[in-house]
Amino acid sequence: MRPAFRTLPWLLLLLGLACAREDTAALRRRPIPPAAASGWARLPLDAEAQRQLKDAWIGDAAGRSVPFLEAREGLWEARTLPLDHLLTGRDAEGRPTAEFSLRIPEGWQVGERETLRLDLDLDGRAPWVAQVKAERQREGGAFVAFDPTAPLHLYDLSPAGSRHTLDLPWDGQRYRITLLASQGEAPRIRGLSARAETRPEALEAELALEGVLASEPGRPRTWRLTLPDSERIVGLDLVLAPPAAPLRPEIQIGEGTEADRFWTCGDLVWNLPALGTRASRLALAPVLAKTLTLSLPEGATPQSVRVLVRRQTLIVPVEAGQAFALHLGGQAKPAPGSLGALPSLRTLASATPLALGPAEPDPQGLPRRIGADEQARPWMPWVAGLAVLALASVAWRLLKGQSAA
Repeated sequence: MRPAFRTLPWLLLLLGLACAREDTAALRRRPIPPAAASGWARLPLDAEAQRQLKDAWIGDAAGRSVPFLEAREGLWEARTLPLDHLLTGRDAEGRPTAEFSLRIPEGWQVGERETLRLDLDLDGRAPWVAQVKAERQREGGAFVAFDPTAPLHLYDLSPAGSRHTLDLPWDGQRYRITLLASQGEAPRIRGLSARAETRPEALEAELALEGVLASEPGRPRTWRLTLPDSERIVGLDLVLAPPAAPLRPEIQIGEGTEADRFWTCGDLVWNLPALGTRASRLALAPVLAKTLTLSLPEGATPQSVRVLVRRQTLIVPVEAGQAFALHLGGQAKPAPGSLGALPSLRTLASATPLALGPAEPDPQGLPRRIGADEQARPWMPWVAGLAVLALASVAWRLLKGQSAA
């Protein structure tokens, strides 16, 4: 039995080597050039960095972990803003209009949140669709029209649905909105309320990826679009083949049938050349996905589609002239405290974003310890083979000893 005891330590050593290892080869860092001014800064991620965000951390030149936040809806709670001098009625051309000022909370200033969400109390006879002309005014200045990439619309297509909520940038103190009828008669504005919100997904998309829709076999009026890689989808530019009256598509994002991936749009799309009006922009909550399925009512056909992508952004407090690095591929080094307890930031839309440099080896990274079950898996065939050979050798020697005796 002595050969067996002599073999056992070697087997234990092999198992130890197989099951205890730290992965340092995957440690990489991406330099972040110094910021010009101290304060909040935003760092948009590219596709490669976004895929490794789960265990990423930001460090200074000495390798100390710097706290950061992920830009996301609800990062700071919405706050209702009281209104002053609310006027409702019709303008000189008979169009419904409302004008109001915002009462700024104590210690706040214009733009304390990035988005102003308006909930309008409208009185009209459905169905109707109205384009919104929005203007805002700085104190003592003239009204300046808001010029979004896609026109803003409100509608009531009961029982098909309605939308009486409007998102505007908070960069003024007094606002004026006017409703221009696109279908039916524009409703009367009876009142409204305002909330200040931080809504990073409401910022302009960084990428517009052209896509090709393929019909889904066995599913009429349904098309599938597949991207080259998973992206953080925030919207669609969907152009319908004319003529198409306002309609609401049904969208499923990602694979599977999970309820949280099925998206019923709040936006409408249409294409009516005879009336000179078209709407194509669909806003979606940010979802990281590679595939998208689109369903339209009977008779509606997509003419073209673009997927709007906005990659995740990190929000970091930086010091002017100090270099930082985004560390990837290992364990996250936690930073003490929580930035979420601070007052709101005001730089998501205005500050020039920082940029990520090329990947390089990371001497300050924390290697990820590979667990026994994960590391043993590729080694197990070799360990099992060696164990079989060792046991066979022991058995052969025992048999040989017995035959000699």
